[in-house]
Amino acid sequence: MTQLSRLGYAMETPVDLLQSWQETAPYALRKNHFISEVMADLRQTIPGFREDHATIVHGDVRHSNWIETDSGLIYLVDWDSVRLTDRMFDVAHMLCHYIPEHHWKEWLTYYGYKYNQTVLNKLYWYGQLSYLSQISKYYMNQDLEMSIGRFMTCVTSETSMEREDES
Repeated sequence: MTQLSRLGYAMETPVDLLQSWQETAPYALRKNHFISEVMADLRQTIPGFREDHATIVHGDVRHSNWIETDSGLIYLVDWDSVRLTDRMFDVAHMLCHYIPEHHWKEWLTYYGYKYNQTVLNKLYWYGQLSYLSQISKYYMNQDLEMSIGRFMTCVTSETSMEREDES
């Protein structure tokens, strides 16, 4: 923790992480009704956080940041999103994006985590924050077609059907 502090990184609480997303997310996302509801839910369910348990987290543990060598060693690269916060920040991303929920208990206990409602609540909370961050990145890269293409098709179809019904 001291190394990151010396480099100018401040510890981030769950409230800080929410505030950071709110400040950096594109205006259209902040004003989106669904995302506003998710943010309201996150504000109401902020998980407990012990500052003395803050640790260095990668901040972007998506699959493209893992490299396997020919000898089978695996490295986590691209540390430009590093932060000092709750370790569940990275754990939730891994579980929510890559591990089916019915394997969470096995995964958590194998890696020495408790499996209880408090841990699950943290995972769900940080998982939602992770998805919001991912949506924001896709939006800023104008790469939302993959993520919301089907949703938009449904909305467009419903709107077209409503117009036909009105005629």
